[in-house]
Amino acid sequence: MKKLFVLLVTLGISLGNVSAVQAETWKFASEEDKGDVQAIYAKKFADVIKQESDGDIKVRIYYYGQLGTENDIVELAANGTIQFVSVGTGHLGSYVPEVQALSLPYLLGTDEEVIREVLTSSKTIYGDLSEKFEDVNLKLLSMLSEGEMVWGANKPIRSPEDFASQKIRTFTSTIPVETYKVFGATPTPLSWGEVYGSLQLGTIDGMVNPMYFIYNAKWHEVQTHLMFPGQQPYVATVSTNNDWFKSISPEKQLMIKKAVAEAEQAAFDYQIRINQESMDLILEERPSMTVVMLNEEERSRFETLAKELHETYYDVVENAYEDSEKDAAREGARNILQGLLKEVEEAKKS
Repeated sequence: MKKLFVLLVTLGISLGNVSAVQAETWKFASEEDKGDVQAIYAKKFADVIKQESDGDIKVRIYYYGQLGTENDIVELAANGTIQFVSVGTGHLGSYVPEVQALSLPYLLGTDEEVIREVLTSSKTIYGDLSEKFEDVNLKLLSMLSEGEMVWGANKPIRSPEDFASQKIRTFTSTIPVETYKVFGATPTPLSWGEVYGSLQLGTIDGMVNPMYFIYNAKWHEVQTHLMFPGQQPYVATVSTNNDWFKSISPEKQLMIKKAVAEAEQAAFDYQIRINQESMDLILEERPSMTVVMLNEEERSRFETLAKELHETYYDVVENAYEDSEKDAAREGARNILQGLLKEVEEAKKS
């Protein structure tokens, strides 16, 4: 059924472009909707490409749901139906298991400058990890933070005990699911379009996302408490089809690199502003909303539990490979995680 869906989408895109033979069109699919951080990135990317190509290249942006789920659009980019895809690391694990290192809680922290330095200049990300993208015919172009991940619930959550019996919506990769198991909750993976109704009906009790996304998706309407656990940012990735990228001219490759740099800056500036504005709007619209800031002692309990997930991460990566490759895969995962931990500490000192 999934292959049939991808085939139908492929045919639809191809037929839709028959009338546009005069201009070159690149297709960019995002897991998010208009007004979200990835949409700002995609729009700036498209504007720069148009300017740099003197209008000869158009970037057509597809927003949430237009080409399927988060996993669908990654597959469309990997098989070359579309050229670019943006999606969070929490949805990439089935394609690039190593990327789930970025989903580990309390790895990057919540200092925006530290996070940005690592996500834009990490030798680990754009070396060892990037090679794993190429193994599935993707080329990693960019990573960016969309802001601190906030817990939503209908009661205060300050400890693992408070998570007991709470069904928390998570992303579809293994590490986000295992995180909330370790924290004491019942994780429930869902695509974001299903979350509002599930919260409203009580199918799930809570969720986790950046503040701006909570506001845009109206999830604050069906939650009474918001918790800042100092856990991690939402990390988005932008990738292109690797074979396609290698086939285009050096001039077009440079054009893409310039667009990536300007789009990252635009998205960074936007997420800083929009997350604060969204917090203000939520409190204005719902003055009864309770905002909880976990203190250092409370955070430390979750941070201690999170360290258990490092071995889980190694297991996840190892189990994604054939028997003959398992040892090398586990060692590679260890190198990636240890490299990131070292780079985070170095960024904190700089």
